Amino acid sequence: MNLSHIFQIPPLTDWLNLLLLFACIPTLIIISELIRKKLHWRQEATRKIVHISVGLLLLLTPLLLKTSLPLLTVAVFFTIFNYIALKKNLLPGIHLDKHNLGTVYYAFSFFVLVLLFWENFKIIIIASMMVMAVGDAAAAIIGHSLKRPHPYTLIRDKKSWEGSFGMVIVSTIAVFLTFLLYPPNLVTSNHTTFFLFLFSLLTSIIAAVAEALGDGGNDNLSVPLITAVVLYFLLTGGREQHVQFFLGMFMSTLVILISYKIQFLTTSGSASAFILACIIFGFGGCQWTFPILTFFILSSILSKLGKSEYETIFEKGSRRDYAQVLANGGIAGILVILFIFFPWPALYVSYLGALAAATADTWATEIGMRVGQQPYLISNLQQVPTGTSGGVTLAGIVGAASGSLILTLSGSLFINSSVLLIVVLVTLSGIAGSLLDSLLGATVQVQFRCPVCHKITEKKHHCRNTLTETVSGIRWINNDMVNFFNTLAGAVFSLLAFRFFLY
Repeated sequence: MNLSHIFQIPPLTDWLNLLLLFACIPTLIIISELIRKKLHWRQEATRKIVHISVGLLLLLTPLLLKTSLPLLTVAVFFTIFNYIALKKNLLPGIHLDKHNLGTVYYAFSFFVLVLLFWENFKIIIIASMMVMAVGDAAAAIIGHSLKRPHPYTLIRDKKSWEGSFGMVIVSTIAVFLTFLLYPPNLVTSNHTTFFLFLFSLLTSIIAAVAEALGDGGNDNLSVPLITAVVLYFLLTGGREQHVQFFLGMFMSTLVILISYKIQFLTTSGSASAFILACIIFGFGGCQWTFPILTFFILSSILSKLGKSEYETIFEKGSRRDYAQVLANGGIAGILVILFIFFPWPALYVSYLGALAAATADTWATEIGMRVGQQPYLISNLQQVPTGTSGGVTLAGIVGAASGSLILTLSGSLFINSSVLLIVVLVTLSGIAGSLLDSLLGATVQVQFRCPVCHKITEKKHHCRNTLTETVSGIRWINNDMVNFFNTLAGAVFSLLAFRFFLY
């Protein structure tokens, strides 16, 4: 990845061209506001006009500018400006509510795309923004224009099947036309028209799933970035990588369908796991796939067998939703993406550490509860009821060590040197991450009390859906957030161990 372009001094023509282009944005906003008030249009309609218009304007910038600094500057400005305008309610025609950061994410995603892909892959910037500008907009327009759409909800935002299918079709056409009409370059000329169309279709499917998971406007960030990463892998890879990605995407679909059928995953969990699996299976191949399948299958079976009598305590059941999938696998997915740009062996060791920590935590909880020993709070070693966050037992620690070791061994098959030392270091890192998880659970994880039965629980609603009362912890640090810190710690500990002992 080449970031030297940010140090190039822009010529005056770049600033003038950019000023001319972006002078159109406030004009578009003002016109949309006047139209909305004059014709009494819905807020969503004028917001989409601005959304599409700004996206199409952005498509011209990589063609008209010689340097990236003006674009990066403007992207940062609009990220900050949109946030202030949102909180101050300055532009109600383009903002849904104060909690929807879609316009902020829109500008920031463009900043990231320019930063990462300006030097050699401007076509990826254009194609990704096309998906955002017309594909994402098509999903909303189709869904709102139909009298009787077939709705569904994965998180909180309501979507429609017709809108999602429309996004796939429109995005495929938009990306494919970008490939055909963009000035010829080595990125696309190395591939046949058939493969360019196939790249467009598969990328659009993944982007549509990301859009379906949108909540509070975050799809304006996730859709273009996921689109860009997938296109980068496909456009820079050879036939071996293409076959690997196609097989990985097929395998992802198969695994997710089976997991949903046997109730390992909720609907939102299935959608997020599909994207994560496409990235790990498709980008990483067997080396990266086998460890995460080991974690997912064994941990899901344990969770399925073990939590029934403690459902009133735990925030969530045995079926993993989107937050649980990202908490346990999000760091792993990020490391796979980083490996594409920076193929350092240490990243694979860090990947194993993240999954070892996730496995250790799950096994500690399930085995510890099943054995039935008296748990002690890790922060002060006082006795606590079974299922209490931060409670540890000897059986749980043994379970954590076993899970971490098995996960590490599943990845050691693909390590060529210092295998024994890496197994020891990663296993210990996984255990350390699990212990940190318990410490966070005992100290900062939010805990609630039910006003009806007076039990301490992780649930925000308890008996007869009664709202619970916060008794300890930080409100935004729930079990999913603690699990995320657990996997992050496992990844960092493994990376540091690799750096200290092996590098």
